[in-house]
Amino acid sequence: MMIVDLIDEVDFKEKMLGVGAPVKDCQTLEEVDSALKVWANDAPQNISMIKSACSELEATGATILPDVHVVIKNFLKIPS
Repeated sequence: MMIVDLIDEVDFKEKMLGVGAPVKDCQTLEEVDSALKVWANDAPQNISMIKSACSELEATGATILPDVHVVIKNFLKIPS
């Protein structure tokens, strides 16, 4: 049996909560994405926290679910 490290929507939300983002466990990935964009627009210094958290998730080497990976890549493309 093979065990794979996996980053899913729950892991992504937990990471964003860890940096103080205004997201909730009950939100969908799309709702979290929207909330993060508003949070980043309201205070541009939040962009660096989001990008750092996204980079940390990618650096784990774990498999990232495709939907989550799209959100991560989109935030990493935002200019700081």
